[in-house]
Amino acid sequence: MRKIFFISLIAVLFVAGSCKKFLDIVPDNTPVIDQAFSLRVMAQRFLATCYNRLPSNTYLGGDRYLLADEFWLNSTSNFSSGSYPAWYIAMGQQNANSPLLNYWGSNASGAYWQGINDCNILIERVNEVPDMAEPEKEMWAAEAKVLKAYYHFLLLRAYGPIIIRDKNLSVYGDQVEMQEPRQPVDQCFDYIVNTIDEAMPLLMPIEENGNLEIGRITQIVAKSIKAMVLVEAASPLFNGNTDQALLKDENGDPLFNQTYDASKWERAAIACKDAIDFAASNGKKLHTWVPAANLTIKNPSTFWQMNLRTAVNESDGNAEALWFDTRSVGGGGFQAAFTPRGFHPNTVSNAAITSFMGATLNMAEKFYSKNGVPIEEDITYPYQNRYELVTVPSTDAYQFDLQANYNTIHFHLDREPRFYGTLSFDGGRYFMMSELSDEDALNTNYTGRGNIKSFNVVNNQITGYMVKKYVNAQNSYGGSNAYSARPYAIPIIRLADLYLLYAEAVNEFQGPSPEVYQSIDSVRARSGLGGVVSSWQQYSSQPNKPASKDGLREIIKRERTIELAFEGKRFWDLRRWKDAVFELNTLILGWDVKQRLSAAFYRPNALFSRTFTTKDYFWPISLDEMRRNPKLKQNLGW
Repeated sequence: MRKIFFISLIAVLFVAGSCKKFLDIVPDNTPVIDQAFSLRVMAQRFLATCYNRLPSNTYLGGDRYLLADEFWLNSTSNFSSGSYPAWYIAMGQQNANSPLLNYWGSNASGAYWQGINDCNILIERVNEVPDMAEPEKEMWAAEAKVLKAYYHFLLLRAYGPIIIRDKNLSVYGDQVEMQEPRQPVDQCFDYIVNTIDEAMPLLMPIEENGNLEIGRITQIVAKSIKAMVLVEAASPLFNGNTDQALLKDENGDPLFNQTYDASKWERAAIACKDAIDFAASNGKKLHTWVPAANLTIKNPSTFWQMNLRTAVNESDGNAEALWFDTRSVGGGGFQAAFTPRGFHPNTVSNAAITSFMGATLNMAEKFYSKNGVPIEEDITYPYQNRYELVTVPSTDAYQFDLQANYNTIHFHLDREPRFYGTLSFDGGRYFMMSELSDEDALNTNYTGRGNIKSFNVVNNQITGYMVKKYVNAQNSYGGSNAYSARPYAIPIIRLADLYLLYAEAVNEFQGPSPEVYQSIDSVRARSGLGGVVSSWQQYSSQPNKPASKDGLREIIKRERTIELAFEGKRFWDLRRWKDAVFELNTLILGWDVKQRLSAAFYRPNALFSRTFTTKDYFWPISLDEMRRNPKLKQNLGW
């Protein structure tokens, strides 16, 4: 059944590359476009083209993984700026002459403008299709409207004020009239939200044909996007951002509002609650793992870890994922980049296990202690001595997460289940279902004499940590270095994301309240943690932190950082909070993975010194585009 799902999904809903050239953007009223809407099957291909401009959620070319401080690559290997542009942005190489991730470009890299163009064509022409019923035409047009709004949002998030392209311009029109200015950010947000609202009633509430329609725009997806957009609009980057006061339109008026408006958070909270309630009424809920009958699970921590792992890397029966990216399937090549080479005997020399997506020590620091509070706040945690070597006790409290009697550091002991469910590290365990019992989980030894091959293998991770979230526990590693990966559709929006956005919006609008705590606690409970209030009161050096708006804001930010770690949220969160100038002006750290002995291995190793300045909050519009359209105003600092 699973193979049918993926074959059907990619081949039917999202067209193959052979169709893409035929359906590329062309002038209106040409025979090619006429033919594209001559039959339903052809129009369906054009609808797929509208989806085909969505951003990639793989590590190649996309902006999901390498923009923040979550991953770092081996600088001695050949990771080019053409294939890994996000990493080069992280290293400070963004520029206006030849921008990296040039979404504003008019060439092939400017996929979002092309997507907007495609959507406008379908909205205008779908009524011409002769063999379609009117309700289906309306639904397809509604999907295209939401996609169009989403493309506008992605541009707005990256560049700030944008051009609103509700209708396509004629290629035969006056060139001067085609030169449009950027619109104020509030006007851009209003357009995006109004477009989604206009489309909402005509969408199917949830996928009507199960797996065949997964990834389509439904009311659940549209409501989730709307909630995310309104949270962005209410956040400091767009809500009274005085740093952008000098970016003005042709009349001298600021393109960014200069006065903070608290009511934007109320509007965002209402949208988040609407999306959550609607999702719940349609069967969506936080995902929990149900082990197969042949598995023996002895430790509750395994359930809590697998709840999170499978919420990300299981698309079959996953009720938490609200929107899947079915174009970026987590297949064997994708998962191999996150898999520790050598953690299974049959992967030691397997070249297919590329193992290069190393997670940073910076992120390992973010996870809580076992008591559900930051390790720097936990009054029972030896934070100042966290990097000291210790021997793992051979007790039930440790043996499922760590190797008994192994020399590691205290930093790896007494951490929350999400730490063990998200990260692979030296002295850790790695549960795979092939082992049939969590008691027999695989050992991961990252020192130079251990089983995990690091710096001595070309391209391999250079940090001493890897991410479990993207490695499906049902993968198998047979004899002769065979490798069989279970593919999955990558989630773009999870219900946990919405819960935390809702908590943030309500706290910003009215401060701490039971509903804020409940939203956060729901996510924490799924990973075996106690409630926010009780955890801070019992274990934190700041027991009253959850009782203040500022304190609870800090907690919500940390919860998002941990729960959504490595899922492409952190960079954009840091930007909208205007925290990037603090969080991304730091050393990128890992362990000294070239060392064979633990005492030498566990020395924080500076891999790169990042810089992030105010100008980096918004990317530059390319100089080619500036010359093509003199009405454009360049972002400040570029």
